[in-house]
Amino acid sequence: MSVSDVMSRRLITADVSETADRLAERMAAGRVGCIIITSDTHPVGIVTERDLVVKVVSRNIKPSAAKAEELMSRPLITIGPDKSVELASREMIRHRIRRLPVIQGKKLVGLVTDSDLLVISSELSNILRDLIRQNNPQGEFSDRDESGTRPEQFRQGICEVCNSFQEELVNVDGTYVCNRCRDELPFFQ
Repeated sequence: MSVSDVMSRRLITADVSETADRLAERMAAGRVGCIIITSDTHPVGIVTERDLVVKVVSRNIKPSAAKAEELMSRPLITIGPDKSVELASREMIRHRIRRLPVIQGKKLVGLVTDSDLLVISSELSNILRDLIRQNNPQGEFSDRDESGTRPEQFRQGICEVCNSFQEELVNVDGTYVCNRCRDELPFFQ
């Protein structure tokens, strides 16, 4: 799956000369957590809600006096729309960022966030679970034993509560769950 499949195309940009108070107003109006900062229409940085709190509010700086150029994180770490979501995830982890602007040529075309990747991760887990069941009806990943009943313990598969792949699942009232879900959810205790 490519970045272009999951990225948001709804973007808010601001010039490097924009003040923090205007950035905050635009973020609130757009209901977004970041603004891509541009210089001569080219993306050069990003300002997030956290940047406003850490670099303006916590330092008691007057928002109308702080410019985007002073607040933005740079260099801007980007990815191409044709790159895989796996690569996007790795880049976000490696750089410890939650938002990754998508650039095609020199043009800003989208934004992929950690939330976007979490959504598809859950969907991919469901697809993986279905593929495992379809291709291994009585194999190592089968959810039925030789008698046709669901065993109490299952070596590995997809947790039916959190949809994540786990090395060990337990059958609780006909539902396979990982130990974490079994321990954390009250209806499984």
